[in-house]
Amino acid sequence: MKPLVPDEEDLERSGWCRIGEAFETELGYEDVFYNEFINLGFRTDRWVVPGPMLRSKMREAEAAYLAKKGRERISRKERTELKELISKRLRRQLSPAMRMSDLSWSLDDGIVRFFTHSPKTAGAMSELFHRTFGLKLIPESPYTLAARLGLTKAQEVEWQELEVTTLEEGAAKGATLVERVSA
Repeated sequence: MKPLVPDEEDLERSGWCRIGEAFETELGYEDVFYNEFINLGFRTDRWVVPGPMLRSKMREAEAAYLAKKGRERISRKERTELKELISKRLRRQLSPAMRMSDLSWSLDDGIVRFFTHSPKTAGAMSELFHRTFGLKLIPESPYTLAARLGLTKAQEVEWQELEVTTLEEGAAKGATLVERVSA
């Protein structure tokens, strides 16, 4: 994890840290490995400048800019440049917002457990996991669980006879339930 710096262009950055210790970004063997597990913290820093503060500073800066130039209006390009300058100034006065989630990877079972409900955070963690370890994560589902547990021939036949049932009628993203087809 490389923390954000106010003058950089990046507004958000994610990386690994010690599990449970967001500010411990230098990781040693003993920080990561515990028996057959790899344990990591996934930290995301993001610049969040409060809207009212930014608007207030922008009004002041625009008024000063117009008075200096002797004009009544500011162009869109000038406003964008001024906003970027004000945002960088404000970032020097603030700390980035930080989120952290824990990850535990069982090397014996080949299972990664990541503790968050946020799809965006899970996606960013999965991408960093792939870049770090060269492995693509597959989300657990009834099918992957059944494949991982191993089914007997009889169970495989029953599995093939299952039919997906939508619980929410007419919804594109309705929850589904797998149920046995009665003959």
